[in-house]
Amino acid sequence: MFVARRYTAFANPATDYVSLSEAKQHLRVTSSSDDAYITNLISMAIESCSAYLGYSIRKATARYAFDGFTGAPAMVNPINGLNIPSGNYFRLNSRILAILKVYYLNSSQTLTEFDSNAWIASTDPMGLFSRNVFIESSPTSITDDLIKYIIEVTEGFEPAGTAGVDPDKLCPASIKHAALLLVGQYYDNRQAITVGVQNSPLNFGFQYLLDAYKISVLS
Repeated sequence: MFVARRYTAFANPATDYVSLSEAKQHLRVTSSSDDAYITNLISMAIESCSAYLGYSIRKATARYAFDGFTGAPAMVNPINGLNIPSGNYFRLNSRILAILKVYYLNSSQTLTEFDSNAWIASTDPMGLFSRNVFIESSPTSITDDLIKYIIEVTEGFEPAGTAGVDPDKLCPASIKHAALLLVGQYYDNRQAITVGVQNSPLNFGFQYLLDAYKISVLS
């Protein structure tokens, strides 16, 4: 099962997804005195939207760690002797753009890459982006530690306007606007409390804009 995730690199800064000029236009700010502060708010907003969605909005290289297989051992087709890809697999419930490498930790705690013909990745499931990785043959030596397998992937979105990219892989306007709502909220509220102000959530606001981009969990 999945136990941890670590990001090792980001392809783009947060301001490639919401630019400083877009944020200032949203805030109706014309002065440059707060540019650094607003830039930090953009980074915070993209990080917060990512945390809500459960994956990085920024295109990133990530490593997913597992303590074992998600499914039961693979069955063998009695007709041709080939593995039926229904077991010995890992499930990645994230916005996966590409599966890069698959590793295991051997009994000497050495990170070892599977041969490319030792695993099969499921195809892109019609825009849902969750992926399964099926292992054709288990390693003969495996660690007793918690983390036994690591899968390296590219996940997230390409910045809007990126040329030559499937439109479904571009950051949607709804996510950008959700981030702008956070920038506006924290630009106007610079303390952890509000005094003498009655607030109410915006209808069709932050969560409404983001919920459509949460990952559907494969069964």
